[in-house]
Amino acid sequence: MLLNLIDTAFQKLTKSLSEPDWLQEKRQKAFESFQKTGLPKRKSELWKYTNVRKLEQLPELQTQFHSNFFEIAGDSEIEVINLKDLDSNDWQEIQSDTDRVFVELNTAMLNDGFHIVIPANTKVKLKIDYHQSSKNWQNIRSQIVVEENASLELQENYTANCLLNHVAVLHVEKNSTVEIKSTKNLAENSALLHYSVINCHENVEVKQSHINHNGGLSHFIQDVNFNGEYGRFYSASANTTNGSTEINDNILVKHLVGNCKSEIIKRSIASAKSQVSVNAKAIVAKGADGSEISQSLKNILLSDTANIYSRPELEINTDDVIAAHGSTVGQLNEVSLNYLRSRGIPKLEAQKILIESFLQEANIFEAEYFFDGIEL
Repeated sequence: MLLNLIDTAFQKLTKSLSEPDWLQEKRQKAFESFQKTGLPKRKSELWKYTNVRKLEQLPELQTQFHSNFFEIAGDSEIEVINLKDLDSNDWQEIQSDTDRVFVELNTAMLNDGFHIVIPANTKVKLKIDYHQSSKNWQNIRSQIVVEENASLELQENYTANCLLNHVAVLHVEKNSTVEIKSTKNLAENSALLHYSVINCHENVEVKQSHINHNGGLSHFIQDVNFNGEYGRFYSASANTTNGSTEINDNILVKHLVGNCKSEIIKRSIASAKSQVSVNAKAIVAKGADGSEISQSLKNILLSDTANIYSRPELEINTDDVIAAHGSTVGQLNEVSLNYLRSRGIPKLEAQKILIESFLQEANIFEAEYFFDGIEL
């Protein structure tokens, strides 16, 4: 049923477009690839805990190309190029597979997007707000290139009621630094499919923090590629759900060259009938000596009907590596809870103290931000 709706929407969209031939060719090729692969199945590694059928209950796809799905603000004048005005050589290619098939759908059904270059030897701050401008699905692609010796601070926010398929490409050239803060505080009837890829060259440092709260279906996949030595990647995320909402948080870090360091911290809390799935994987290529990997996945269940699936994974193909990973799933510590209550702290306040302490292990935000949305 959903595939038929996608086919109809694609035909309607492409007939109404006025854009370069190269972009229309990419649309057609991507659509053919999507048709061949189809929707992800439970056998797909990153979708085994995802209820893809939820997508069939959501509205149809947007069938127009707009330029009002995002708002960009910054402290300097940075040129923002719309994708339909982009030179074909600046299009960032992405390798897709059965787990990343929605990248192909994003290209085929592209409604809007932008390309930004952060010039060499500059420091730039950007804030990007992604809006929901219709009742239909939107497909947005963002491309950011950070040139040599540059610095970027990026804040991203997503509207609460979004129905969005977002593909984000970040290309970071040598000796540059990037700091990303992303907030996804979604409504229970919203859906967000988000794929991002970060390409890191020599002596690059990328720090990112994600706050993910709710969403009828929130599915995140991130690929990080170390393409130059002495790269550093730090990622911290906090996932919280309630009601019957669902978050799927997946990250793959590829140590393709030596002497790079990656550190992943994920903290998740699920309540009511909600579900969280977390997967962190690192691949160390043969000859990538001097790699350092750390993965810490901790999770708390606040109800008997909530579910959390948590898996750290290492694939190491060389000897000179320092690697550590761990995962836990449990409840609020009863000993600590009883201790706080014995000191005259009401049960609800004691629970909030423990939750705040747990989330602050990610060291990225004030935990009070979520207390109105967590069912205790």
